[in-house]
Amino acid sequence: MKHQIWKTEKDRFTGPMYYKLWWPAMLSSAGWALSDMADAVVVGQRMGATGLAAISLILPVYMINCMVAHGLGLGGSIQFSTLLSNGQEAKAKKVFSAILLGAAVCSLSTAVFGNLFITQLLGLLGTVREDGALFYSTRDYLQILLGAAPLFYLSNILNYFLRNDSCQKIAGIGSVTGNICDIALNIFLVLGMNMGTRGAALSTALGQVITISIYLGGLWKREHHLHMELHGRESMGLILSCMRDGMATSVQYLYQMIFFLICNNILIRMSGESGVAVFDLVQNTSYLILYLYEGTARAMQPILSTYHGEHNYRGRRYAAILGFLSGILAGSLMISLVVLFPRYFCLLFGIRDGATQAAAMGALRIYGLGAFFAGISILTCNYYQSCEKFLAPFLIETMRGIAILLPCTILFSNFGTGKFWWLFPITEISTCVIFLVWKKIARYTVEEEDSSRVFQYTIEGNAADLAEVCQGLEGFCEQWGASVKQQYFVVMTLEELGMAILTHGIRENAKGYIQITVIAGEDGKFKFHLRDNAVKFNPFSLETEKVGASQGVNLDAMGILVLKEKAEEFYYQRYQGFNSLVLTI
Repeated sequence: MKHQIWKTEKDRFTGPMYYKLWWPAMLSSAGWALSDMADAVVVGQRMGATGLAAISLILPVYMINCMVAHGLGLGGSIQFSTLLSNGQEAKAKKVFSAILLGAAVCSLSTAVFGNLFITQLLGLLGTVREDGALFYSTRDYLQILLGAAPLFYLSNILNYFLRNDSCQKIAGIGSVTGNICDIALNIFLVLGMNMGTRGAALSTALGQVITISIYLGGLWKREHHLHMELHGRESMGLILSCMRDGMATSVQYLYQMIFFLICNNILIRMSGESGVAVFDLVQNTSYLILYLYEGTARAMQPILSTYHGEHNYRGRRYAAILGFLSGILAGSLMISLVVLFPRYFCLLFGIRDGATQAAAMGALRIYGLGAFFAGISILTCNYYQSCEKFLAPFLIETMRGIAILLPCTILFSNFGTGKFWWLFPITEISTCVIFLVWKKIARYTVEEEDSSRVFQYTIEGNAADLAEVCQGLEGFCEQWGASVKQQYFVVMTLEELGMAILTHGIRENAKGYIQITVIAGEDGKFKFHLRDNAVKFNPFSLETEKVGASQGVNLDAMGILVLKEKAEEFYYQRYQGFNSLVLTI
């Protein structure tokens, strides 16, 4: 008979954990958007359409860097968080070390070979020496972009791992500060010193240096799991494994690179520099919208990955609901601003010419129609990927990044620049519709393995509630064939840990909660995941040395000592403001 998961009327942990991650992620996303836009804004103000076109032409190289950096960072952080949730701290540290090694190799290769063959690369991007100012402006930006690749990789990877290691404040402060400095340096170097695209690229590189310095400084004398260790051949396997997991969504950057190459060439033939400038305006404005969805996705991911590892299905669903609601609300507000006031965005980027401005305003309004559905796709991909289901995000990104997008690009290029921008809403809406149809036909879902093997209950901080749950747990053990001896130790585990938390962790008159999740493994073992809102307290830190006859007996400590001897593994961490315990009997 299927076991009913115990539950209370309210999830006491997911909301606080989510919003503790969401606000810093939103601030970081706003900073990233403004920083990415800053280059185009100041260059557009100083150089007009030529500067905007130059920035648009280097986007394919930027996308390649994004594909690898985000693939490593996201794939690695998902594995890192899942491993920590299961108490495998040593392996989680190996994942972090392997990702840093992979990032170093990839970024240094990009920096060296990109600059060695920069003229050929510029030709591939769509500009040659005969183009004059456009060629040299693009080259100046590209040289620094390539040389700063190691900084870009390290900054993004540290951001992912900090958020998954309960260091979201450091991640937020570092990101926002670096981006503010990037904007200020852009104004000084481009507008003040008249350094053109070279100044814009240099400000971005210096912003990354500042961000990384804050990340590393914030970790100084702080408890964390982000340590660099070399593990030889094992690192290569971890790098490939993480990259495979991350590529389910980071493949979008490869598709964007192809799209940018094709789109830039089409627009140059259709309407020259002004068409490419409008395209760059649309792309930079899209950062304000899509980064809000991506920031929400980054806030969801650590919780979803942790709950997935804990088999906390109810918490996982609640985290997803919070993420979708907050992401859609934030994204919709920004879309409304873009659609209602497109002229101000044109002026922001230095587009004042009557015909070019009219074209840009029309493009922004059309783009806004599809941005809502783009946000839904971003959040959906993150949900499945965080739960280690990689087919759905790969299909969504493939449809919206190449399979539907490129045919639409070619199709709408035949209707002139005014209707060309309809490729965005048609692509995004089609992607959502096709995915929903496929999902229903294929019956694709995040499987909850066997929820009958999960015993879950959240107790309010009192011994009577704990005793009641222990009775239910005893029946759960019996249902899954535990021997009398194993039943005794499983129930004893909950009694001892629960009482230790109630006695030593939850302060008097405080409203304390303990979330209990026990999984009956197919191997006959029972795995505990306990989360509580007590002050920082590790039950395993109680004095557990065996006592002699002349010593006083600490009964709590003696119970914990028995658990240490009988448990196969035990692990404690302070995660997102709550105590988290993992134990296997």
